[in-house]
Amino acid sequence: MFLIYIHKLIAELAKYGITVKAFANDVKLYLQITDDVDVQQLQLAVDALCLWASSWQLSISVNQCCILNVGRQECDVNVSINGAVIPVVESTRDLGVLVTKDTV
Repeated sequence: MFLIYIHKLIAELAKYGITVKAFANDVKLYLQITDDVDVQQLQLAVDALCLWASSWQLSISVNQCCILNVGRQECDVNVSINGAVIPVVESTRDLGVLVTKDTV
């Protein structure tokens, strides 16, 4: 049932070149960012996620959202959810596993 529910979201985000991983009520968006156009694509995808959530009367826990740059190259990423800027972090927990920016 969950797959039917979230399939439209995954298909919508794929239009933006975004890789999506979903588990229970957790959705992760992945995108290789090389320039400002990629950052704009990510923002458009996040906006589409917000629109999808709103149409299904779901809320997004902005305080549980973050951006993690993985790899050697640092990117200046400024993405927001409904006007709230998503923080860029050095590390985060993903299903109990600590993931850091040095993870390659």
